[in-house]
Amino acid sequence: MRARVSLGGISFSGVSGWPVPHRGTGGNEWVTGRCWLYCRRENISVLWIGPIRAPRADGDLYACGQCIAELVHMVYEEQHRVDIPAHPLD
Repeated sequence: MRARVSLGGISFSGVSGWPVPHRGTGGNEWVTGRCWLYCRRENISVLWIGPIRAPRADGDLYACGQCIAELVHMVYEEQHRVDIPAHPLD
């Protein structure tokens, strides 16, 4: 069974797997900023993907499309790994 990835207000393309701009009200809009995930690029289009709480700091987590797609891919890989039964040692 495939994991259901839920990132509030973000829709994903069935073709690329990348997030697509929200249509309508109440969703996340693309803004220009810094990706807080893997690439850490600045001045790029990013989406708010949720709040983050760390010791002595709270913030808003933003990520670019490529890093969001990688995060989702990692969730699917982990779900696949967990779903595959381990082979007993001979």
